[in-house]
Amino acid sequence: MTDKSQGTAARPKLDDEAFEAFMRARRPVSPIWTMSGLDGYLTALIIGPKFIDPREWVPELTGSEALDMPMETTAHQAVQTIVAEYNRISASLAEKPEDHRPRFSRIDDRTFDTMDWHVSFLMGTGFSQKQWRPVIRGHAVTGDIIAPIRKLSEATGPATQSDAAAVAEALVKIRSYFMRKRAKQKF
Repeated sequence: MTDKSQGTAARPKLDDEAFEAFMRARRPVSPIWTMSGLDGYLTALIIGPKFIDPREWVPELTGSEALDMPMETTAHQAVQTIVAEYNRISASLAEKPEDHRPRFSRIDDRTFDTMDWHVSFLMGTGFSQKQWRPVIRGHAVTGDIIAPIRKLSEATGPATQSDAAAVAEALVKIRSYFMRKRAKQKF
């Protein structure tokens, strides 16, 4: 999703607080309103069974007009924030998967609130529900590689560093499972 059409200069993006404020104020309401939620949503798109054209999902988050707004607008900067996060997650999973961690909302130094992340992750699977089915439901080939993510939705308390590591491991396995399908995708 890298945008290199404008040269090598970095395009302006929003900091976390400004991005979340933009998303919460948007009408109609965006399904994603936190950086943790954005991370979960984008992660599902990145590791999923096929490439989903950003023109299909970015307008759901920022509004259809945001893709065409001038660079100095908040809407354009929100799109650039999404592009930067997409690229960060994709690079992390491709280049150093053993170091990747989901971006859960931090409660303190040791615990996390994962609700926005896992709900948004599941929303991100909606673009290719049929192809996600063997992973979501479990299958002879996939086993139950999504179990650590499912565990987040069943948890009654905050997640720990150990939970984040287990989810990260599951993400790498899911990405590997779907990589064969993505490699065969025709554009």
